[in-house]
Amino acid sequence: MVEPFEVLRILIVSYTFVLAVILFDRKFSIGLWRELLTSSLLSLLQLILIGFLILFFLKLRHPIYNFLFVLFFYFNASLISLKRFNLPFSKLKTFLLIFISISTLSTFALFLLYLAGILKPKATSIIPLAGIVTAAGMRSLSLAFKYYGTRLKDLEEIVLGMAALGAPDIEIFKFVFRQLIDDITVPVRDMFRSAGIVHIPGVMVGLLLAGVFPLKAALVQFAILSTMVFQFTFTPAFALILLVFLFGIKFPYPETR
Repeated sequence: MVEPFEVLRILIVSYTFVLAVILFDRKFSIGLWRELLTSSLLSLLQLILIGFLILFFLKLRHPIYNFLFVLFFYFNASLISLKRFNLPFSKLKTFLLIFISISTLSTFALFLLYLAGILKPKATSIIPLAGIVTAAGMRSLSLAFKYYGTRLKDLEEIVLGMAALGAPDIEIFKFVFRQLIDDITVPVRDMFRSAGIVHIPGVMVGLLLAGVFPLKAALVQFAILSTMVFQFTFTPAFALILLVFLFGIKFPYPETR
């Protein structure tokens, strides 16, 4: 049982960091402090709620509940993404596009991890791995739509020229996507480079503390990092191809929030 004083101490230290960023934001008039403050409160409440939910699912010990929890991850990730994107389409269409992209690629990645024996059909395995994989897909989409809109504006003359010459939308998309894939995958490529040198990833540490042989722990961690590279590449590619296939290349393209 956590003591009230310990809870208060952790909260004070945690919000010291948040407050420092908020003061920095106000000082330089960046304008993100309200979102940061709201997000920090929601994040704290979500983490507490998820902690109790995971404990509840661990006690149920039934596979169907684990898969329902994964669907909850997909739905929540899509909902969060929807709030950040301002696409020129209806909210329902945008949500379905995001949900299909995240759920399809995440399920495929988790299935491969299951075939490799890394993912087990139990809550202690499915819930953390599904969270990591889904979060990677969500973050990649956030970067993809942000850079996609920016690239379309930067390359507008070239894109319009290609369209005037009769280039199909999918060919125009390939050209634009080649320009932005480097930006999308920067976070995961940096993670690949720094793993084991700058930081030791949490999954590997957990496996080592659990007594797993170092070679196996390293291979499992490498598989997860590789999965994240897959998510950061194919989730935005799938979503943007679906976007272009259904709606075409549109101008002007609104920025994400």
